[in-house]
Amino acid sequence: KEAKEKVQDTVTLPIDDTSLEGVEEYLSPEKPPEESKETQPPSEKTDEELYEECEPCHVGDAAAKFGIICRELPEEAGASCQLISEMAEDENTTEVEWIKAMVEIAEQAQGEVKEEMVAVVTELTDYLERRNSPLLKELDKG
Repeated sequence: KEAKEKVQDTVTLPIDDTSLEGVEEYLSPEKPPEESKETQPPSEKTDEELYEECEPCHVGDAAAKFGIICRELPEEAGASCQLISEMAEDENTTEVEWIKAMVEIAEQAQGEVKEEMVAVVTELTDYLERRNSPLLKELDKG
């Protein structure tokens, strides 16, 4: 009898309307927004939201894009790409140092490389400005 009660508790749906229509409504993928929200705690953020808040991630992505540009167009990028390689090897390179180096490298570059690098730096600085980032304040100091 105890086992039967446990099974009954397990298979009983947590709904009031157990008619066919009620069960179909319960199982339908179109749930009202308030029910969907209950399944995900408000403290959990999506990967996109977490990434949007991660300034070091954006700086790292910009540096990675510089590395790709250097690898794809080494003739146009020239010696400036050596600095990117050296910085990538140094684990202690700060975000501010990366940004300064990318700005400097973009200014020295020429042709298509310059256009691509300036676009990357512009995208990064626009993001940091939207966030009123302390990184920009540090850049202004130095």
